Amino acid sequence: MTTLVPPELDDVLDPAPRCEDAVAILDALSAAVLAARADGVITWANPWAARVLRRPRASLVGRNLGDVLPLAGVAGEGVELGSRRGELTIEADDGAKYQLGYSVTRREVGGADEVAIIALFQEISSLIELRRQRDRLLQMAALGDALPAVLHEVRNPLAAITTALEVLTEEEGPLQNDLHAVLNEARRATLTLDGLGGLARETHSRKWEAIDHAVEEATRVLEPTAARRGISIRTTGPALPLLPLDRAAISGVVFNLVRNAIDACGEGDVVAVDARLPSPTEFLLEVRDTGHGMSAPVVNRCAELFFTTKDTGSGIGLALCKRFAESSGGSLDVESEVGRGTTVSVRVVLSAEQRGG
Repeated sequence: MTTLVPPELDDVLDPAPRCEDAVAILDALSAAVLAARADGVITWANPWAARVLRRPRASLVGRNLGDVLPLAGVAGEGVELGSRRGELTIEADDGAKYQLGYSVTRREVGGADEVAIIALFQEISSLIELRRQRDRLLQMAALGDALPAVLHEVRNPLAAITTALEVLTEEEGPLQNDLHAVLNEARRATLTLDGLGGLARETHSRKWEAIDHAVEEATRVLEPTAARRGISIRTTGPALPLLPLDRAAISGVVFNLVRNAIDACGEGDVVAVDARLPSPTEFLLEVRDTGHGMSAPVVNRCAELFFTTKDTGSGIGLALCKRFAESSGGSLDVESEVGRGTTVSVRVVLSAEQRGG
């Protein structure tokens, strides 16, 4: 073991310990350490460095530091002494990418003509993810403070516009097709607002609503989006009696689930929406698609707040749908298989006396 340790490490550590003691200390560290000559050739690596870099320890010695850690300006002639810290992304041999936090020191050892490079680093992927979630929580907190007022200011004029358009579309005229298109966009905007704010409402309502009509309307608004991608949307299920559920909240659930299903599909796929009463005290909404599906680890996390596999996804919609269902004593369940599509089932307890918690 002592043959792997370059003489310059004796200068990094307290000079009192023997070289064997220094090796034992470095081997026990839960932080990665690499030592290299001034030209960047690695002369020593501790076990944690091999673990973090996901490479055999022996394979690191003799390699250039820049080939292992993509750091520029730390090795070679003319590089000044000193330390630098930072973060970087590296790619493992298996193609996986992860983040490291590092500190690299270039210093004189032994004599003025000898220089050594010491690199300390640690994987910080989980820390960066926590930081990202913290930032999103702060953004959501700021949005949550302003959202009720914004929704109120937008929803009222949007409702007036929608009503006016509905009246205009009943009249004959050359602009009927254009008016219908504008009305459809206004309704889609309303459902988007329901998706943002409706899911924070109470599940149950004192008013008895035509929930099957709400399901059909939310689905119909998304049909043009699906059609542009070559995706078919089918609504099944029997006619339902009036139910004591909040219509806007149900519309928000349907809108979020169907939009997710569309995003998971490609040309030729089908999204099926089914709403029914499996029992007198239970409302069931199912959204099935024939899209690309999800792996088991993704299924286990897909309803977590802020979890998303989309580049531009928020990770909010499905989590809110789950909270909406569970607030009634019901549940949200996801079944999926890669290449075989996904089914999301939302169960809502109709009787207030039967709510859980």
